[in-house]
Order: sequence, then C-alpha cells, then structure tokens
Amino acid sequence: MAGIEFDRQIFTPAAEAQRSQAPKAMGVILLVLALGLAGLVGYKVFTQVSQNNAIASANAQVEQLQQQLAESQKRVEELEKHRRPVKAEIAVPVPAPQPVAVAKNPAPAKPVYRIAAGSALPPQPKPTITAAPTPPAQSAANANTAAIQTELTANHEAWQATTDRLADVVGVVGQQQNELSETREAVNQLLSQTRRQALSFELLRGNNRMPVGPVTLQLKSVDAKSQRYSVCVYFEDRCIELKDRVLNEVVVFVVSKNGAPLELVATKVLRDQIVGYLEVPTDKQQR
Repeated sequence: MAGIEFDRQIFTPAAEAQRSQAPKAMGVILLVLALGLAGLVGYKVFTQVSQNNAIASANAQVEQLQQQLAESQKRVEELEKHRRPVKAEIAVPVPAPQPVAVAKNPAPAKPVYRIAAGSALPPQPKPTITAAPTPPAQSAANANTAAIQTELTANHEAWQATTDRLADVVGVVGQQQNELSETREAVNQLLSQTRRQALSFELLRGNNRMPVGPVTLQLKSVDAKSQRYSVCVYFEDRCIELKDRVLNEVVVFVVSKNGAPLELVATKVLRDQIVGYLEVPTDKQQR
C-alpha cells in the first residue's frame, strides 16, 4: 500500500476550473433574470398605459353621447310643450245649500230622502257635426267633370242641329229628285210618241255655222283636257246656248213652244272640233 502513489496535480486544475466557471454561470442567470424582470415591468407599464388611454377615450365618447342624449331630451320636451293642448279649466258651479224648513209641530219630523245627480256639471249641449271641407283635389275633379259634361251637352246639341239640317237637305234633294224624275218621264213620253232620226255633224271652232236638220249649230268653245264644250243652237235667228256640256251627254232642248224636243250628243271632243249627232223627229225634219 505504501508503494502506490497518486499524482495530485491531475485533480487540482479540474477543481479550480469548476470554481472559476461557477461565478460565470451565476452571472449569466442573473442577467437573464434581470432582462426578464425588465421586460415584465415594461409590459405591465405598456398594458397600464394602453388601458388608461382606452378608458379615457371611452369616457370621452360616453360624455359626448350623454350630451347628445340631453340635447335630444330637451328638444323632445320643447316639442311636447308646443303640441300639448292647453286644457281649459271648467268652472264647476257648486249648488247653494237649501234652507231646511223646520216643522212647527213638536212631532218628530220624518226623514226626507233626496235624489241628487251624481255629477254636478251643468248639462252640455250636443256637439254639432259640421261637414268636413271638401279637399281641393275633389273640388278640382268635380270642376273637370262639370266642364266635360257641359262640353258633351254642347256637342250633343251641335250634333242634333247638324242632323236636323241634313234631314232638311235630304228632304229637299228628295223633292228635287222627284221633280227631275217626273220631268224625265214626261220627256221620255214625248220622245216615245214621235219617231226620231239621228243626223251626224262635225263642228269646227270659229264663226262658221253648220245647218243640221231644223237648226243651225255653232261651236263656241272646246276643252279637250276636261272633255267639255259649248254650242250655240240657232233657230229663227235666236241662239239657244248649250254651255259647258260633257262628252256623251244627252242634251235635250226645245226650239219652239209647241215643237218636239231635240237631242244633241257629242261623241268626240277634240282640240278644235267636236263630232256628234242630233236626233230630230222624222215628221219635223228639214233638210
């Protein structure tokens, strides 16, 4: 055992190294703790300041809302004062106490019962119901309706007057048509009683006269565009003017009082002449 020897220098540096590292580790831990504490304190301070700012802004908003609410309440009260009707105080007449008659007889008075109305107010008259004023829109509609009705009445009267006039005109035309029919029948009878012969002619416009049967014809004017003409019929130096006649029109005329009627028909209307024929009775024909 005495022969074993230990080298003590091997263990000495390790212990000293552990002793030198221990203060360094403690310093690091303390530094970390200090930083953590400083961060915690800073966070609490920041949180407190944020809460104070939020509370201050909330208080300001609450005060502003309270002011607006107070102003709205004042306005509502003013409107209610203006709209609230003033109630008139009704004076209620108080009936005067009536004197109680005292009986002269010493006999005990009988109890007297009186029936009084429950309300002391005087009888009020029934409210009269007044007709509501007609709104302006309804009055305007009534005025428009009245104007339309007046216009319809006037139109009906004008239509009735026009109808009456048309009836009168139809009556006159019917009468004239009857007269024309009678005249035509008489002429047809006269024509049917005599034999007739057609004498053709060609008249030139100018002063030349052309004898045709018992008469002499002279062309006065010609309108080829409208197919109209005018002819002068001479008999015993008298002129019977057949004015403004049309193509194929049967022109009936009488040259003497008791003479038979003659018929003139133009079958062509040219620029300066007309072509046609004249029907004359065979017993009165003159050539």
